[in-house]
Formats: sequence, C-alpha cells, structure tokens
Amino acid sequence: MYKLLATDFDGTLLDSDEAIPLSTMVEIDRIRKNNVLVTISTGRVLKSVLDYNRDFPFIDYIIACNGSYVYDVNNKKVIYKKNILPSIMKKIKKMYGEYDICFCDTNYWHILHGKNKERELEDRERLIKDFDSFYENNKTNIYKLEILFDNKKIRDSVYDEIKELKLKITINKFEYNKFMHGVEITHEDVDKLVGIKKICTKNKISLSEVIGIGDSDNDISTIKNVGMGVCVSNASKEIKKIAKMKTSSNDTKGVEKVIKKLL
Repeated sequence: MYKLLATDFDGTLLDSDEAIPLSTMVEIDRIRKNNVLVTISTGRVLKSVLDYNRDFPFIDYIIACNGSYVYDVNNKKVIYKKNILPSIMKKIKKMYGEYDICFCDTNYWHILHGKNKERELEDRERLIKDFDSFYENNKTNIYKLEILFDNKKIRDSVYDEIKELKLKITINKFEYNKFMHGVEITHEDVDKLVGIKKICTKNKISLSEVIGIGDSDNDISTIKNVGMGVCVSNASKEIKKIAKMKTSSNDTKGVEKVIKKLL
C-alpha cells in the first residue's frame, strides 16, 4: 500500500494554465482523508507553492527548490534546508553574467539581468539592481540558481561546460517555456529524492511505499528510486525510459488518473 504521493508541480500537477483541475483536488482530498500524505516536489520557491494552498489546503509537505528546502505545511516547520555555497553564487555570476541568472530564496526568483537584454518581470520575480549588495544580504539564504537562455543549443553547451568544472553542485536542464531554456543548480548533496527521504524518515515510510510523478530531469532520482515511478505523457525522453508507469499529460489530468488507479 502506498503512503506518500510525491508529485512534481509544473508540467505534472499543474496544467498549461498553471491551474489544478477541481476534480484532481477532490481526489487529493480523498486520499489525504485516507491517511496518504501528499507532497509537492518542485523547482519552485516555497511561497509560490504555498500560495496555491491558501484557499483549498491540499498539501502536507513541500519540497522546494529541487530538494534544497523541505517544509512541513501542517506544522509550519522547516525540516531540512541546504543553501547554495556563496562561492558558487559568485563563480556562476562571474562566468555567466551575460545571461539572466535567477537567485532563488524561499519567496522569490531574484533576477540579475544579462548584459544584452531585459525582460518584463513576473509577480513572483524581483530585480537585482546591485549584485554586491544583494550578495552580502543574501549569501546564505539562496537555495537554487537558474541560468536562462533563449537558445537551446547554447543552454546545452553551458550545461556541458559547467559539468566539466566539477563544482560542488547538482545541475539539471529544464524548459522555462517554448522560448526560454535553463539550467538549474543546487548544492551537490541536494535533489528531490533527498527531500522525499527526509519526509519518509519523519513519518516512518519506506521508499517502496512512495508514488513519485514527474516530467523532467530533476525528477529522475525520484522516478528511479521510489516504489512506483510515474511519468506524464509530456515528460522528457529520459523520464519515459525509466518510469515504471505512464499516465496522460498534465493537460488531461494525468496525476488524477494515477491517484484513481493506485490509491
């Protein structure tokens, strides 16, 4: 019997309009009443997920910033956190400052614009006007970095280059949207599976009792190691290769179908 559902957010639980279908919320409410814990496991910052939980509470835990920050929603308590090393922040800024770089704390994506462009910020983003000042005030509370590119080939080249540096980091590729691609960086000891393990230990649950659902590279460790690793049909090729079960896309209630079938 499965005791924990850990689902990715963007591209998995959320549809293309960044909404959760009402019928899916009803199913999540049902399994929580049957003592199944529900965890959002995401690259998003904590506040961005908590905002979804305000009107219709449906989450027990949030694994934010790809495992860098794990939050007990019911008890309003942090159970694990690991920030990016300040030296990594400085090195990435120095080497890749020509591109937009996001510095993620628990509340916002703080954007340092590249040399050649500026884009309109979203509500969940804040502009860094003076990096040195920002760094001094935030060097120990940044949990993820994102470098953004409008060219996929350049993104892939930078990804390979950073991998060759052998820094103390975990690095993944991701798609921000059709026109923007990125690499995301966390501490070397961090990924979503680490967050899931912290929750499992706290609740005396084994990994074999976990359903993990995802769509992209930062879900690989989860899909490979939990009891039932599931991918949505819009998942990356890498995820599809390793998933034990496949469901329909995030726009056709893929997570809801998994819940109905397995829980």
